[in-house]
Amino acid sequence: MKSVNRAKLDLIIAVTAFGTIGIFVRYINLPSSVIAFVRGAVGAVFLLLLLYLRRTPFRWASVQPHWKLLALSGAIISFNWITLFEAYRYTTVATATLCYYMAPVFVTLASPFLFHEKLTPRKLLCVLTALCGMVFVSGVPQSGLPEAGEATGILLALLSAVLYASDVSCLLYTSDAADEL
Repeated sequence: MKSVNRAKLDLIIAVTAFGTIGIFVRYINLPSSVIAFVRGAVGAVFLLLLLYLRRTPFRWASVQPHWKLLALSGAIISFNWITLFEAYRYTTVATATLCYYMAPVFVTLASPFLFHEKLTPRKLLCVLTALCGMVFVSGVPQSGLPEAGEATGILLALLSAVLYASDVSCLLYTSDAADEL
């Protein structure tokens, strides 16, 4: 029972950290690329510190055969952060985050090509429901198409979702690499 409570606390912390990043990024007066770089550097230092404190050696032998995939994944996630952080500058945090949450829809649409899964009527219904929900949440039916700046933010957030979906798909497609790490 103790591990279940710990898992719930970890989930709450992770969701809170992710859910509030847009608020902070929006008011940091630095380019999105710098914020993304610092975020990645802080994350790397934190993970290396965690390995050190747990006295867990880093297994270079596990990484070496997959360095190209890992480098590609790192580049994709970097551009993902940059486009998401830029989206926060052009539109509201809520709108950018909702657009970003379309990533699972993009993974679902790519699954027949990457994973040879069937796009069943049920999956298509779920995708259409998510897309309709996105349109209604966006306010387009009530107030019309967004202004140019708002549209730029929405497009950047959707690009960020595509990049995130690409990263997830890339790692899922080669899940044997992830199992070894």
